[in-house]
Parts: sequence; C-alpha cells; structure tokens
Amino acid sequence: MLEKYLQQLTEKTPLLRGVAPARLGGLPIFLSTAGQFREWQWLGQKLILVEGISPDNSLTVAELQTRHRILADHFKLPVVLVFPHLDSYRRNRLLQLQIPFIVPERQLFIPPFAALSEQFQQAVNPGVLSAVAQVTVLYQLLRRPPDGERLNLWASRLGYSPMTMTKVRDELAANGLCKREAGDKPRGLFFACHGQELWHAARSILRSPVRQYRWAQFSAPPPSLVRAGISALSDLTMLGEDPIPTYACRDSEWKQLLATKQVRMLELPDDATAQVECWRYAPEILAEDGRADRLSLLLSLADSADERVRIACNELLEQMPW
Repeated sequence: MLEKYLQQLTEKTPLLRGVAPARLGGLPIFLSTAGQFREWQWLGQKLILVEGISPDNSLTVAELQTRHRILADHFKLPVVLVFPHLDSYRRNRLLQLQIPFIVPERQLFIPPFAALSEQFQQAVNPGVLSAVAQVTVLYQLLRRPPDGERLNLWASRLGYSPMTMTKVRDELAANGLCKREAGDKPRGLFFACHGQELWHAARSILRSPVRQYRWAQFSAPPPSLVRAGISALSDLTMLGEDPIPTYACRDSEWKQLLATKQVRMLELPDDATAQVECWRYAPEILAEDGRADRLSLLLSLADSADERVRIACNELLEQMPW
C-alpha cells in the first residue's frame, strides 16, 4: 500500500531499499526490531521510512517523539514514521511537533526539509494557497483596500517585492479569487468577490499559518512577538486563558531571536514561560492591538479538538464585520 501511495503521489515508481541490518547496530533492541526500515530517495533527499513502529496506536505521542528523535540521531537522516492509520488527536500532535509521517492513501507530512517543502505542497495540496497569497486574501478581508490597487502598493503594504505580487495575482486568478485584468501589462489586483463571499470562496484553500510550535523561556516577550493561539482567543471571547501564554512570530524571526539570545528554546513545557508559534508569514502584517488577526487566529485553531475552543472560534467568526 505504501509503494502504491508514493507512486500516485510522485507519479514515479518509488525505489525503496531495505536498510541493511548492520546499519541498525547501536539502536535499542525495542527500536531495531520495531518494524521495517527502508530508505527512499525523493527529490534528491534520502529519507528513512519506518513502518510498523506503532501498528495498533498503542504508543503515546510522547513515546513516538522520543523514538523518532533516537532514530533521527542514529541515522543522521530525516526519519519518516509510517502508520496504517492515525486518530485525529495523534495526527494533530504530530503536526504540532513537526514529526514527519505518512498514512498511505490519506496523508503525507514532511515539513522540515526546504528541498521538499515547495514540491510537497504542490503535489499533496495542489489547491492550497502559498503563504504570501493567503496573507494577501486576509489583508483584503480585514483592511478592505480599494479594488484594483496597484501591485506595487500591495508589495509595499505586505513587505514583498512587486514581482512576488505579480505571481500572487496569477495564483489568485488561477484559483478563481481574482479577475484577470485586460491589457498586455495588468498592474492591479481585482478580486472576484468581497467580504464574507470572498471568505467562503477562499476558505477551502486557506491553511493554518503555523509552521512550528516551540516552548520558550524569556523574562519578557520580545517586541516582535504578538499574542496568538488560546491567549489571543481569550482576549476576544469569554474563553479562559491558558496557564502558559502563546505568542506568534515569523519562522525566520524565531531563528533571529534564538541567535541573539532573546529567547531560550526548551524541549518540554515544564520551565517554559511561553509557547511560540512560528508562522509562514509575519503575523504583525495583520496584527490588531498586539494580537494575531481574527482570521489567521481562526485558521490556526481550526483543527482544535477542544469543544470550548470551537465554540469561541464560532463566536469570533460571528463578530466579524464583513
């Protein structure tokens, strides 16, 4: 089933090689005998696929995280866990922890590898908007600039180049969200619909802005962070605040904060003073009063299993001044 799924995904017959027993030497016995180890090369990147590590979903997410870390350290290659099925809770936690996994016929999630990310996105989610296209749609919904605004003005607002905005216009037009301007040199952005109609038209191809979740420790939040997650939702609704506040920043900004020692990253929440969401786009572009904008917030919490969060998100959507 795995080979068939990979062939459908890549449109090529996958070459899966069994990992030689000698390469398993040094692993704990409970891991070396846990399942089937195979090597797969995709888009120039070697991956280790581990099938059967928890066939009955008996391992907790924490146990899966520990085993994945041991395997990745041992092989010095990206390790992808293969499951016959995953319940929604485990799937969401693996997504949050950025642990690569495959559920044949259902989902492939391999986030950390830049060489794979763009092609993975195109292959697995062909209708999902790029980060810059998504922030453009959200900006239109939240700020409502005049229709037909020049691309250079959009570029200035969002912090991208005019060339990038030209590609965004083509992407939005291809997805039916923008009209194609007449003439040899179209320079404006004309949306096909507006307000709530645009939200409903785009909703299925919008995704969570969160790329990674990190536990962090700092004495005070750096100015570049905005309140996000449950913290922001509790500011806007009757939902109670989490004990550990949540903030958001662009994923590249997170690296800068670590490099300048403004924050300390932790593996576990025990001593954390905050959880930080690393976003695909800069949250401050759309931030309101120091917190993530309402629509990005809704998208980031859309898959929450907490009924209280879902109710608060519905309340937030009902408050939107379309």
